[in-house]
Amino acid sequence: MKIGFSNLFSFRPHVEHLYYLSTLVRQAGHETYFLTCDAGVSNCYPRALKGTSKLNECPKCIVGGIRSYPVGSVTSVSAGAAGLDKGILDNLTLSSSCTLSRTEADLEWDEPDVIAVRRSLHEPTAAVHQSALRWIERNRLDAVICFNGRMDLTRALTYACEQAGIPYLTHERTWFGDGLYLIPNANCLSIAALHKMTLEFESRPLTSAQAKLAGRLASERFLQRNSLEWRVYNEKPEPAPWPLASTGPRVLVLPSSRNEFAGHDEWKSGWRDNTTALDDLFEAFSIKPEQVVVRCHPNWAENIGRTTGARSLAWYRDWTKRRGIYCISSEQRASTYDLIQQADVVVMNGGSSAVEAGVCGKQVVCLGPASYENAGFVRVFRDRDSLYRQGAQTPIEPDLIVRKTLRFLYLNARRFPQYIDFVRAIETTRYAYFEGADPERIFSMLKTGCVQADDLTFASDGDQEDKIVDALKNREWAQLAEYVPPRLERIPLKIARRLGLRWIDNFRAQLPKGDRG
Repeated sequence: MKIGFSNLFSFRPHVEHLYYLSTLVRQAGHETYFLTCDAGVSNCYPRALKGTSKLNECPKCIVGGIRSYPVGSVTSVSAGAAGLDKGILDNLTLSSSCTLSRTEADLEWDEPDVIAVRRSLHEPTAAVHQSALRWIERNRLDAVICFNGRMDLTRALTYACEQAGIPYLTHERTWFGDGLYLIPNANCLSIAALHKMTLEFESRPLTSAQAKLAGRLASERFLQRNSLEWRVYNEKPEPAPWPLASTGPRVLVLPSSRNEFAGHDEWKSGWRDNTTALDDLFEAFSIKPEQVVVRCHPNWAENIGRTTGARSLAWYRDWTKRRGIYCISSEQRASTYDLIQQADVVVMNGGSSAVEAGVCGKQVVCLGPASYENAGFVRVFRDRDSLYRQGAQTPIEPDLIVRKTLRFLYLNARRFPQYIDFVRAIETTRYAYFEGADPERIFSMLKTGCVQADDLTFASDGDQEDKIVDALKNREWAQLAEYVPPRLERIPLKIARRLGLRWIDNFRAQLPKGDRG
């Protein structure tokens, strides 16, 4: 087969991951071809995010890109293109424009500043689309593997694959570091394959070792030792006693922004924004304002590139003020983990803190789509009518919540990611690689469009989970976090840049991790 590879942004560690995947394909005897930007476009997500010039940003991207690895058959994107109408370009750049503007509601998608960002990405997105079509046709590619697939230029590439009628995989860093997320024929936000696998395993008990690993991952979040995750929020938290003295169940709302999901069919909600969903929830469940604490996301007090989170923070501050709801602002250090442990009900709109609430056995409600909606520990409502369906207010048994959360954590750590034993995170952006990975997994996904679990094993009953479930219910975080999972000894595989360019990774390691670097 002839397989194309592309990472149009030199984000770390994703170029290295792409090169690793190309190494597997090449070792299996297949031909590899590469597409890179090489400063071929007038604007892009990283430049718009940071507000940097072409002269400042493009050389760094080229030096950190795929040309810094020992590969051949590299094609550059060519500027100037035609063939895509404005409606298609708006769709391809919607997610990027909303993320770069940090929108909070659907009605903001067509505000002038958001439209301006979108239009600034039209020409470069069209250029990549046409360049990708020529690259695919000229090399007679059978499939493409590329980074992300959500952001402007990367979405243009996957759209070209769709038009050319060839399969593709998008790759991304995993939640907990080890392995790679590989998504067939969809971008990195797609949850269809994850939903399918979650349904397959949510009722299958974990073995003792699997439960211990999941318990460790949960505990590390409470202890803030989850250093291999992409971002750690609410750093250096301060104790946070429940601030209200009202009667009735304590309701904690933990909102998160959904701007990057804009326009994604799998993430469509029946509500125009999350505050409207919260209003409907409170009415349907007879929740009074004096029962509710809203903990604004700490991320809204941080800049991402040159963009602040003021838009999101103002949205929730204004709403809580109108409703008479207690609001903890983003910049406050009040411990979200303390609040979760004191709440009776935790309300989400897709954020990952659902797992902290789940391992505490809390009732978790999610308004809108979520990666964990088939996991069995959350009640998910996608629109107003679903709040009134039969059984909507029936609580889930706490012991079951903890078990199902553990299984979901393990699935995200060791089942859904691929090549867990061969791609190991040492730090957030630094990896070790090992011989022995089976490239057939890649070709199987390209041929079938399906993701097979990296670990298919499970226990015959829940007995092996019991000890970890009890420890979580007793909040034995420190003890659970001490577990060290066994690792098979494997032969290291050298994945490195060209000899004269290996200083790049040492230099970039000094930069801030996450999307702030």
